[in-house]
Amino acid sequence: MFLAINGSAFPIRNEFRLPKLRGQKGLRQSKSRLQEQPESPDKSSKCLTKPCSLLKYQVPGSMILIARSMKFSKDQFTHRQREKQEVIPEILDGYKYSLGQGNNHELVQRIMDARTEWHLCKESNSMSINFRWQQTNRGYKYDRLIANSQYKQCVNHFEQHFEISNKQYLFRNLCQLCENNKQNVFDFVPVTFVLDFNDESIDSQFTQFIKFFDKFAPKDKKIEQLPKKLQEYKKKLKIQSTPLLDKKLHSIPQKIPKCQEGDQYLWLLKPTFLNRGRGIHVVNDIEAIIQLISELQLGSAEDLEEQKKKNAIKANSFVIQKYIEHPFLINSRKFDIRVWVLVTMDLNCYFFKEGYIRTSCENFTTDNVDNQFIHLTNNAIQKYSEKYGEFEDGNQLSFDDFQNYLNDQGFKVDFYGTHVPKMKQLVWTSLQSVKRKLNLSQRRYCMEIFGYDFIIDSDFKTWLIEVNTNPCIEESSSILQMLLPRMLDDAFKLTIDTIFPPKYQDDEPTDSKYPVKKYPNNENLWEPLGCLDSPKQQSKANMYYQNQQQQFQQQMQQQYQQSSSQHHNQLPYYLQPLTPQSSSQFQSI
Repeated sequence: MFLAINGSAFPIRNEFRLPKLRGQKGLRQSKSRLQEQPESPDKSSKCLTKPCSLLKYQVPGSMILIARSMKFSKDQFTHRQREKQEVIPEILDGYKYSLGQGNNHELVQRIMDARTEWHLCKESNSMSINFRWQQTNRGYKYDRLIANSQYKQCVNHFEQHFEISNKQYLFRNLCQLCENNKQNVFDFVPVTFVLDFNDESIDSQFTQFIKFFDKFAPKDKKIEQLPKKLQEYKKKLKIQSTPLLDKKLHSIPQKIPKCQEGDQYLWLLKPTFLNRGRGIHVVNDIEAIIQLISELQLGSAEDLEEQKKKNAIKANSFVIQKYIEHPFLINSRKFDIRVWVLVTMDLNCYFFKEGYIRTSCENFTTDNVDNQFIHLTNNAIQKYSEKYGEFEDGNQLSFDDFQNYLNDQGFKVDFYGTHVPKMKQLVWTSLQSVKRKLNLSQRRYCMEIFGYDFIIDSDFKTWLIEVNTNPCIEESSSILQMLLPRMLDDAFKLTIDTIFPPKYQDDEPTDSKYPVKKYPNNENLWEPLGCLDSPKQQSKANMYYQNQQQQFQQQMQQQYQQSSSQHHNQLPYYLQPLTPQSSSQFQSI
């Protein structure tokens, strides 16, 4: 209930707000009106069933009447009770979930429909939905997923997932972690530069990259008249020269690792916010890099509308990464490794025990930079090749298939015993770099599955390439038809099944319906890595709310003391200073 003072309101226990009435005449009218009883009250009547006592408070400029001990007819509810009923997300016969379109959302629907208590809901924006799954977090109402909220909705993306899934932020977070721990980030990440044209230090970033490029370039790739060319490049890319800023740039390596050296001097240009190979170019010439950046930069507002119609890729921040020119090959073709990582609502991290190998369709060579089917192993790229599926089903191999290949070729390498543990170590390192950022505002009931990509070089060293949100779950091969359903089902057992436990015995967790070779059906294939510490500071949302409450309390105290301090020895409880205990009471109302 509320007490109104000069148009403001704050909570009052067991009291009911009445219209403002001035003077003794208004007081008598209100008393007589409340004491009237209807001759035949019905369920829809809003009249009181018995008289109530009235209290009167006098403050400057207004008279307030407060009714206590009010009772309502049998089937009526207060406004607060009705509101509480509206936000309860559960339905009588189970739970609701919604699905966004794309990326084989039908697989998620099959997994969810196998849980008999879950029902698909088409109203994706309703807060009565218990679980939402979609490709991006657009439309998620994170501000309601707080500790004191009555809403209970699980979503499949963290609010700040870009801290690890965006190539630019991932690299900067890794640099910061390695600097704090006195490690070298380039021991497990290829040589990388970030060019963010929205950053005030873009002049320094660009200069740093150009000088490094020229320093290690072969003779035929050197930049002639470097100072003059540097100014020309800046002018073309509309980079304004700025004085040296205090903002520290990331460290650069003293040399290029052996596996990244080569006569062709290949580099990868990547927009920072895309995945599935979109916008990635392999280049070996500085002029080509400048031209591509110029074409990919955002244009004017008028141009943007035309770009959207053509479905063109535009970007204003880039990662330029040294190409690994000496990768380990499978039958003379390049490959990379995809593994899945789960972060739950409690920031528990898991590594799925099985991943898969993604192979290219063409034999590897560094002489041809235009053929993407040689260099980019993403299934979203390779599926358009005429040779797609010619060598492997869906251009994919299981970990066991890869181990068999190593054995057949005479390599004494234990992939499960050496490289899988190394990938786990690099995954945990990357997660540690964002442990204070991934769930900065302490949102409840968020979870996410990330796709990690690794490459093994010719010396069998493992390199972290990137981390993807919304990893591909297309069942494009027999391997993925086996792994993906189990991966999702076991992930849901660790997340939504713990938040929304089954109500009936038939829905209790049992043996998996999705068998995977060499693993028992009663085993969850997500292997724990550890738990990330949650942020120590209070979330920004709660801090803002508490500050607003404190300001309101101070204003009310001043008004009360000015008007009637001589008549009261102690402030009423609703005007007493805010304490942690009273703050929790305010937030629960």
